[in-house]
Amino acid sequence: MNFLLFMFFIAVGGIITTIRTQHNAKLFSPKIRGLQDTVGFSSKPNQIEAIVAQSEQLEAPALKVNQEKFNTFRWIAGICPHDDHLLAGRVYIHLFQNFRAKKYIIFGVAHKAANWGAENVLIFDNFVKWQGPFGQIKVSSLREEILLGLSKEYYTVNNDWQAAEHSVEGIVPFIQYYQRDAEIVSILVPYMNWNQIEQISKHLADVLAQIIQRHQWKLGDDLAFICSNDGDHYGDQEWGGRNLAPFGADEQGYLKATQQDSSLINEQLTGKITSQKLSSFCERVWGEKDLKEYKIRWCGRFAIPLGLNTVNLLKMKLTNASLTGYLLRYDTSYHLGKLPLDIGLGTTAPNHLRHWVGYSAIGYH
Repeated sequence: MNFLLFMFFIAVGGIITTIRTQHNAKLFSPKIRGLQDTVGFSSKPNQIEAIVAQSEQLEAPALKVNQEKFNTFRWIAGICPHDDHLLAGRVYIHLFQNFRAKKYIIFGVAHKAANWGAENVLIFDNFVKWQGPFGQIKVSSLREEILLGLSKEYYTVNNDWQAAEHSVEGIVPFIQYYQRDAEIVSILVPYMNWNQIEQISKHLADVLAQIIQRHQWKLGDDLAFICSNDGDHYGDQEWGGRNLAPFGADEQGYLKATQQDSSLINEQLTGKITSQKLSSFCERVWGEKDLKEYKIRWCGRFAIPLGLNTVNLLKMKLTNASLTGYLLRYDTSYHLGKLPLDIGLGTTAPNHLRHWVGYSAIGYH
């Protein structure tokens, strides 16, 4: 009897294990890029809907000004935050007012590149879809076309690295909110010097130009680009024991640090974009001898110059005109505070005078 009972439990256990394995295989399929952060980023329709509604209400005057200035524009590229939606939502939305493309290439940050040993190559995934608040968002077949044309020395494909990185994931819900049937391509940009950025971006622009011409696509209508970035990470508290407040962690220090952010935006990232401006941006934010060090702690310090240089070269190839950038919104987690919403979202870091992050939304035409 004991033996029969034992065999019964073995059989039942095997069935349960099989069911659980099949269930998990459906939920965590290697073809689907799941969610890395469900604390700070919207994972449900009601969350992103509430974030956008509250942000649009609070930003109504500024949104109106931008619409009056840029209502005839359709952005072909942009710089966008990737911080918690309750903190940065009011800045995210400014960029998406004038985005209408069906496909988006997102140049993401590779925050853990030092741990991965990743440098000098673009990092792609081979997921079929990404999970979003309104269901799964399709990865565009454009990715495969890029990889077919791109020299193998310039890229790697790694799902583990893409799955561990949050800088693209935070942007996807806004893309999906404003464009339900949008498709994406995620490209992470790890450490690389300016010469490597120039080399890769020239090659990538060539490949993209051929694809766009083959399909007869139009920049802004069919394809657009987003560079993921959070601005200065500032303060002397809760930064892993580091003091990231070179101007002091008080109101005067805050003012100097935000002026420094504004200087980067005004001098290097807006107006007519040139390679000289972008290389100057790199000089200002990178360490002089070690690319892993910062002068100014913008985490998109590689994604921005590579992304913008690629799009600028691409636009010149297709239209013989340079990219031009316009600041839509700048603010900080300290000044904005946290959106007063009870929707099951939280924040992954504090936001006060001694620990804050800068956000910018910049549109490019």
